[in-house]
Amino acid sequence: MTEPSADTIRVLFVEGAFDDVLLVRGFLEPLGSLDITHCSDGDHAAELLRSDTWGLLITELDLPGLDGFELCRIARSVDPTLPILALTGSMATHYQEEAFRAGATELLAKPLTEDDLKARVSELTGIGEGPTRSAILAVGGLVGDVEMGCGGTLRKHAAAGAEVVIAALCRDALDHAGRGLTRAGRAAEILGARSVIDETALDDTERRMAVVERLVGDLRPRIVFLPAMDDSHPARREAFRIVKAATGTVPSVLAYQTASSGLDFRPSRFEDVSEQLIDKMEALTAYMDSGANRLDLAPRMAQAYARYWGRLHRFVEVEPFEVIRG
Repeated sequence: MTEPSADTIRVLFVEGAFDDVLLVRGFLEPLGSLDITHCSDGDHAAELLRSDTWGLLITELDLPGLDGFELCRIARSVDPTLPILALTGSMATHYQEEAFRAGATELLAKPLTEDDLKARVSELTGIGEGPTRSAILAVGGLVGDVEMGCGGTLRKHAAAGAEVVIAALCRDALDHAGRGLTRAGRAAEILGARSVIDETALDDTERRMAVVERLVGDLRPRIVFLPAMDDSHPARREAFRIVKAATGTVPSVLAYQTASSGLDFRPSRFEDVSEQLIDKMEALTAYMDSGANRLDLAPRMAQAYARYWGRLHRFVEVEPFEVIRG
């Protein structure tokens, strides 16, 4: 038997349905660099988790023996940093919440698609990424939305070497005496990002669309962030519509929460930003003397949101995202 190389990531794959085993193996084979060990029940998987070292756990939640929820808890107790991708045929809210509380890093609904599975595994393991610098685009309906909604995640991507661009489609009240644009640039700099605001497009929907299309074409981002679909603010709703329409070729599109997101904002992905939260709060502080009364950008609100959603993800400080694509 050939030993895996030092660069190979060992994957424990737990699935009781034979058809899904063949499907997942076929989807992941082109990625390379994966040494996949399969077992069909939770009891055997628990033994393997305790007796060996793994780079990724992929597990169905409904398993013979120990179920996937208990398996996630065991994996998390053995290795708190192990990426866990949970697979399920049920996307009921309480089911998702239980999975994240048990320790799942990501949740993927069946039936599985090749693009979704490969994208999640690539993100969790770092494989399959080319040698060129990747790009991340984050678009806000109002200036400051991006920093509050996904600033910690952007800081993490920037620290990993990605080119991060923040684009606001409306200045709103933050452009008080021209100072809002300066504050946006300063906030982006703190996060390791670049701020883009095209003033010629702020009052014209077609021009806004053109700005986003141009950014997507120039950057070719692998991830785009946008405001959540269920939002009561018209600028944020328009930003969602524009960005969603302009990003059909982007592998991963994620929606973040704003102060006006509605009750239908139901995130299924959570990014641990415990280490990045200080930088995020500092970036938000850059807006506090801009002359605008935007309490939704208060740094302490960012901390409160992170801790609130952390109840679904190992009680760490997180940013929540709805998965629009990937």
